[in-house]
Amino acid sequence: MKKTVWTSFGVALVLVFAISEVGYYFTGIYVDVLLRVALVFGVTMGATIFATSIDLIQNLEKEKPLSGNVRDTLGADRRKD
Repeated sequence: MKKTVWTSFGVALVLVFAISEVGYYFTGIYVDVLLRVALVFGVTMGATIFATSIDLIQNLEKEKPLSGNVRDTLGADRRKD
């Protein structure tokens, strides 16, 4: 998880600053550093949320249902009396 966060942070940092500098060179529109930092933070948080969601979904598939003698089980592991 840490690797995903740091990778997305690095990529966002380089891309946002590169795009803003190229945009300033060609169009003359300056993007303030505070806005750049906010964009980097937003991209990093978005990537973190997506990576966490993927990890949770993958771990959900590994989860095994509890089996036992519970009377109110609604799933396929319920004993037929």
